[in-house]
Amino acid sequence: MNAQPLTVVAYRRELHEPAYLRFIAKVLGAGECEHRRRVIASMHERMPGRERFPLRHVILDGDRVAGSLGYMPADFWIEGKRVAVRFTHDLLVDPDYRGQGLAKLVVDNARAQGDFFPGGMWMTDPCYKIHLACGFADAAPLTTYTLALDVAPFVAQKNLPPGKRLVARIGLAATRIRSLGRAHRTLARAGGAVGSIEGFDPAHDAAWARLGASYGITLARDAAYLNWRYARHPNLSYRLAVASKNGDVTGFIVWRPSAVGEKRAVVTDFLVAKGDVATLEWLLSHVIVQASATACRSLSVLTTQAWATRVVRSLGFYPRAARNTWVVAGWEGRIPEAWLTDHEPWHVVLGDSDGDIWSHAD
Repeated sequence: MNAQPLTVVAYRRELHEPAYLRFIAKVLGAGECEHRRRVIASMHERMPGRERFPLRHVILDGDRVAGSLGYMPADFWIEGKRVAVRFTHDLLVDPDYRGQGLAKLVVDNARAQGDFFPGGMWMTDPCYKIHLACGFADAAPLTTYTLALDVAPFVAQKNLPPGKRLVARIGLAATRIRSLGRAHRTLARAGGAVGSIEGFDPAHDAAWARLGASYGITLARDAAYLNWRYARHPNLSYRLAVASKNGDVTGFIVWRPSAVGEKRAVVTDFLVAKGDVATLEWLLSHVIVQASATACRSLSVLTTQAWATRVVRSLGFYPRAARNTWVVAGWEGRIPEAWLTDHEPWHVVLGDSDGDIWSHAD
């Protein structure tokens, strides 16, 4: 290793990609490196906002990458105005350099850029602590809600005592029956208001903008972003559905069945107008019916809205105990400080930040 101090540099694909891929293969393994290579290529070649240089910083030791931190550019609706932001993601350090403060060095560098980072999410505990040490603010934890679909193996994985296991199986089985029955009845009343699609139509962008702006703060979604992120994901096949009423689209939902090594299906994204209980019920019912026919043990969804939580709970989902970390930086002058502890202004989903983007099915 070089005796000279290591410095952070902006990643340039044409210069740094070979060394970066060697770094990824060492840290994560050759198989995982190939899956990530495809996702990273999609970021550089197709991701909306990819012109917002840089998409990553790396720490170089000669021609060797010792650490890195990625960024995902995005736009947010903040009180009705569209604002450019970035997510931090993918903090990695070569094991040979651990203990030298490289992770803090690259995260400090990100914080110094002065950008608004509205939610670095789904971090490992060490990554989360490093972000806090570098001046990112801790936001109120996010809650994921789960519905058991294949009850026996779902309960078995919990390692409960025999008596509690029996009680859990009986209770969750009854909840599943009620949930599936309600989902079928909801869709019958909706009368075909929800339909599966292959990709998002740019003609609906104005509708998604209107729905997004109904929240205090949320990701700005349009066909370019949604198709890049979900319809054309290089490793996964997402299922997409749109709801409509009187000829106008009123919401969408994105979900996928279990991928390799998983036991749950996930709702990665959804959007309806704030307070639109009917459309959210339609969309979640559509997913419950479809997911119940797959081989997954459970279905998970995340929401920060109290009214949406009530819908989710009424359909049989229960809150998971795990803490979902969420840190924010550069928020001063952009959002009120109270928003860091109050979920109500936010519409957040599992697919925000890099949530789910690294998963793969092969």
